[in-house]
Amino acid sequence: MEARSATGHGTKDGTSATGRDISMVKIIHTKTFSCADDHPIVWYTFDETNKALCGYCATEFVYEEKDFHDKMVEEKELLDMSMKESIRQKEERTYSEEMQDKIEPIDDDYVNKILKGSG
Repeated sequence: MEARSATGHGTKDGTSATGRDISMVKIIHTKTFSCADDHPIVWYTFDETNKALCGYCATEFVYEEKDFHDKMVEEKELLDMSMKESIRQKEERTYSEEMQDKIEPIDDDYVNKILKGSG
């Protein structure tokens, strides 16, 4: 997949260079992205202006770095998903897995030593 650079610029009357309303601009949080809005998928990379224009559908894209709050919300969502998956897996344990844990419980001190590289 080839990434290419493209730019799009707004005008003084509140429309884009293509005549579209500026409110139709899509905000992107990664420097390389794709567009496939009813056309073949096309990959773009933002240039120094942090603006791009799709050559097929004329959708304008603007790069904005995520702020701290957005990053933390995203991290929390990932942690919540991980916790839910962990709980689901624990609930799906078989009888033999549960019996194995009772017979040979995991030694947390030993696991921590291994993780720290001193085991």
